[in-house]
Amino acid sequence: MIVWQRNALMSSVKIHTGFSSPLPLLPRFRTLCFSHVFVVSITMMCTGFVSVAHADLYRWTTKDGMVHYGDNMPSSQALEGYDLINPATGEVIRHIDRARTPQELAAEAAAKTAEEKKRAEEVAQAQRDRMLLDLYSNTSDLERARKQRLDEIDALIKQNQNALDRANERSKHAQASSEQKAAFKDVIQLRKNLFDLQERRDETSKRFAEDLQRLEQLQAKGKPLDQAGK
Repeated sequence: MIVWQRNALMSSVKIHTGFSSPLPLLPRFRTLCFSHVFVVSITMMCTGFVSVAHADLYRWTTKDGMVHYGDNMPSSQALEGYDLINPATGEVIRHIDRARTPQELAAEAAAKTAEEKKRAEEVAQAQRDRMLLDLYSNTSDLERARKQRLDEIDALIKQNQNALDRANERSKHAQASSEQKAAFKDVIQLRKNLFDLQERRDETSKRFAEDLQRLEQLQAKGKPLDQAGK
């Protein structure tokens, strides 16, 4: 900090910025002021040089294959892609890709969806593989489980078939219309039950066949579980 006293001898020192400020005619203070002005001027000059050195330089290629450089670029070229160049080194600071068309964006979205679906299927398959190896130590265990499950469904089918036969007999020998309607209603429900049970049996048989084939593949190859399922 510079401490000075006001005295009668005051003078206005004109600084190059254009402002006049009353300053004492102390040699030391004048020297410090002009030194400060010099430093500010040098700083402003350096800043200007840096700005010029880092001015934007564009490089773009037109549709006819011609490469262009310039500090101004046609606005339409922004959609076609360009490079931002460092004028001092010639290096590419940043590359801007051309704008993608709606068709390209749709194709990218479809590809991403397909990849996500594939990944989900791989994860699900890995989980099924782990379950198979946890449940069945060999194919004989799986075949026994399949037979047991199908036997259970067959027993239900037989039970509903017997009930259906009885319902048909009731509907034939019903004396009152109310009894006949009740028997006919049971017939419809039992037929639906039989249809559902047969579909369940077919689906169960198909699923066990797929599991048996997959288990044989895993055991034949000694395939470790996919890490995707972890």
